[in-house]
Amino acid sequence: MYASLYVALIFVFMEMSYGPIQLRVADALIAMIPLFGLAGVIGHALGVFISNIFSTAGLLDLLNTIPSFVMSFVIYYVYKKTNNDYTIIATCTAYSVVLGVTVGWMLSYIYSLPLIATILYVAIGNIIASVLIGWPLFKVLKKVGVHHWIGQVTRSVEEK
Repeated sequence: MYASLYVALIFVFMEMSYGPIQLRVADALIAMIPLFGLAGVIGHALGVFISNIFSTAGLLDLLNTIPSFVMSFVIYYVYKKTNNDYTIIATCTAYSVVLGVTVGWMLSYIYSLPLIATILYVAIGNIIASVLIGWPLFKVLKKVGVHHWIGQVTRSVEEK
């Protein structure tokens, strides 16, 4: 479910999702990982991988699945250990910095653009998506209890 939604958001906002200056609205979903648990971590990595197959940067962009996976696990793990909603802001910011460096380096290399500029563009775009959009969305979905719905669906599937 997570991977499908991620890919769908990439394609809906395709013009903003790829290139040297990008704002991946789909990265707002990274803040939802604590609600989805490990399935969210896997869903995020799968969504990034599938989306990056269509990247304007080519197949080299598939390598960015690795830091996306690692950082999505960090978001899940830190939240699970602390159960503090504000850790999502910190870990999503860390995710944005890591992706800023890895994606920024790749974009600088491919498009012969200044490294610092591409790092900043990607990191800022990620912060906008994951922190400014994602964190409030997380708070709303947590308040309405979506994590309980997901758990109930998982349990009922396991029982069958």
